[in-house]
Amino acid sequence: MNKIIFGGTSEGRKLCEFCASHNLSVLYFSATADGARCAAHLPNVQTRTGRLDEDMMTDLFVRQKPAFVVDATHPYAVLASKNIKAACERAGIRLIRVSREREKIQNCVFFRDMSGMLEWLENQKGNIFVTTGVSKAAEFAKLTDYQNRVWMRILPNINSLSICLEAGYNPRRLICMQGPFSEELNRVMFLEANARVLVTKDSGAAGGFPEKVRAAQKLGITTAVLLRPEDDGLCFDEACKLILELSV
Repeated sequence: MNKIIFGGTSEGRKLCEFCASHNLSVLYFSATADGARCAAHLPNVQTRTGRLDEDMMTDLFVRQKPAFVVDATHPYAVLASKNIKAACERAGIRLIRVSREREKIQNCVFFRDMSGMLEWLENQKGNIFVTTGVSKAAEFAKLTDYQNRVWMRILPNINSLSICLEAGYNPRRLICMQGPFSEELNRVMFLEANARVLVTKDSGAAGGFPEKVRAAQKLGITTAVLLRPEDDGLCFDEACKLILELSV
């Protein structure tokens, strides 16, 4: 019986590798082709791409009847996790949530929501280097003189670039690259942008969060962090142990 994993993250990839090493069949879902590519070569792993809503997930679970479903999506993918949880409840399927370890970072400015962050940013001087992803591009476009002040680092795909261009961002201030990045590469980018503020999420070690913060702090750049939603899932090792127990 297939196990279904929703990923597109480093945790999702590692879970697929773990399952493959134990000869467990997996149906792996990622919102993007890039997220699925890393697991496509693994034995007993079938990959699917695209975004599913709650009804589509419920229909999938009823048809596939998986032993369990694993939610290893990004810590900030709130809607995806909400849909996965609701669909599992409707279909009567066991859900395992995998949480990414939080980093203990000090000397940053922390925000629980975008409205508070935007209000604070409006009163900051100098350029702003944003690394929160394209999903927040429209929000940062509300800032005064954003075409000149805001640098956006986004994934290198047509959809992300189109969203930013349609929002009016200056093409010279768009960096399309796949991370995570080293501290040195972050440092070079921040210097090139003449950044005074770094905006980021607590994406953990897997998302290159520590390297970003260290580079910014060494340059005297203020780091603004959009905090994660509350998450009571299992750590990676705990999830692997439970997967084996449920696969017997």
